[in-house]
Amino acid sequence: MLIEKMSLSRSKLDIRTSRLLLRPIGPADVELLWPHVAEPELSKYMTWDPHEDRAETAAFIASELAAADRGTGHCWVLEHDGAFAGVIGLHGIVAYTRAWRRDHAELGYWCAPPLQGRGLMTEAGRAVLGCAFEVLGLHKVSVGCISENAASKRVIEKLGFRFLGEQRDHCFRFGRWWNHLVWEMTVDEWRQGTLQPSNAAAGEGSPSA
Repeated sequence: MLIEKMSLSRSKLDIRTSRLLLRPIGPADVELLWPHVAEPELSKYMTWDPHEDRAETAAFIASELAAADRGTGHCWVLEHDGAFAGVIGLHGIVAYTRAWRRDHAELGYWCAPPLQGRGLMTEAGRAVLGCAFEVLGLHKVSVGCISENAASKRVIEKLGFRFLGEQRDHCFRFGRWWNHLVWEMTVDEWRQGTLQPSNAAAGEGSPSA
């Protein structure tokens, strides 16, 4: 069952790819996330405001650890050549909604500004999708971004998500309404995509045993 598969130790969720180490986020990572999370440009298209102090960053990490304990989320810190590269996570993991079986999560991520534009987030996304479907036993992963967020849109398209549509006036921020794009991927679509030569040759990582 899904819940049993999510009862994993932190070490079982360590993931290595050709260029990255993805490891579960921890309290000591406050100093890695700061001051990136305080930069207005980074959070411009996010659901959160720039962090005002390290205490806010610590509270964010604590909330992610609580979600992991409940089995409703997993968050990873990315490292590239020993340097902090960003954060990626599976959020809102749900097994059932009343009588409906869901086995669903939403993918979220951000890349450290100094390492943007190198394809690292696409590499991390493939690894986390592999974990979602092959380790956690999820059936579907959704992802979205603000329509103007061209960089995030490119990552999502490279990952092979199926486009669902645009949500008009989805959220209000900075004095205006913003449209939001939505994609999803099922486990069968993931498995079909991993058989494609471009993905198989990429050597993207899998969770370490």
